[in-house]
Amino acid sequence: MRLLSSCLAVLTITAGCGSQSYRVSGEELRRIALLPPQTRSQAVRVDQELHEADVPPAERIDGSTEVIFVPNINISGGIRYDHPHGTGGGGGGITKGGNIGQAAGNKDAAIALIVIAALALFVVAAVEGSRYDGTVNLHPMHPLHLFGRDGGYTVIPMAWLDPQMAAWADHGIVKSTEGPWREVERAPLWREGATYAMYGGDASSVSALGDRNFGPAVMIQGGIFFTEQLGLLASLYLGWRNNTLGQTLFDTRSLLELHYLPIAAGAFHAGVFGGGGLAYRFEDGVPNGNSSSIALTGGALFELALHTRVSLVARLGATDAHGELSTDALVGLAVY
Repeated sequence: MRLLSSCLAVLTITAGCGSQSYRVSGEELRRIALLPPQTRSQAVRVDQELHEADVPPAERIDGSTEVIFVPNINISGGIRYDHPHGTGGGGGGITKGGNIGQAAGNKDAAIALIVIAALALFVVAAVEGSRYDGTVNLHPMHPLHLFGRDGGYTVIPMAWLDPQMAAWADHGIVKSTEGPWREVERAPLWREGATYAMYGGDASSVSALGDRNFGPAVMIQGGIFFTEQLGLLASLYLGWRNNTLGQTLFDTRSLLELHYLPIAAGAFHAGVFGGGGLAYRFEDGVPNGNSSSIALTGGALFELALHTRVSLVARLGATDAHGELSTDALVGLAVY
């Protein structure tokens, strides 16, 4: 209970905190540097940082600040931007016998794990869901903090960015507190990078007695998407039900899954998954009811984007384990 209380406290704190620093990628800097100075700040793609960027404060500008468009600055190779300009700021196969109660004990431990995993998911979803990733409209003189590939730093007005500066910069930071700030449009779902997901629903399982039935099932996943469409995820499956003797049957699987989602229509996405690993079955009241085997799994994925970093996911799957085919239908939340 202390752990659960701590998780809830973290959820409350993190959900209410938001950074005022937004990252501008090097690619975005190079894109907007090619635009006319007067339009350069109208639609800037930013990603909100989890923590405040360590940059010197720049003088805040407002709607009445005079707009000064300066000529492109000629910067020769090797020069480091160690001093600020413009708006101010500073530098810087085992088979075991059936043990009565083992499956029930595993089920209780699984439920405790599920509660902790669900709290962790809510924390991550709250933090990521509070972040803004998308385009913003800024004043042309809004301070742009630039960090060079050579370790240098400078701060300039947005209107002063040119292709040479953009080529030098690794990335930029803009702060919502340093000038007029208007969010224009949130970015669509972005999977690339780390991901964490959790699903719940019904799944079938086959008893050592031969009966097949459905029971509750949960899957916890974590991994990485190499591209927007392709990801590799480690999965922990937990499922249970009562057999014909009224005893607990508990299934668990440890899997590696490859996810591929090539279909996209607005907020809706679809694809397939497939993978393999190890499956274990524990069944109380049945001699030789406990067993392990190789597991092969596959199925379909359906995803509805709720946010740039959060989506609702449904999966329909089938798994071959213990010489039998089981099916599952699960719905849950994925955070990227």
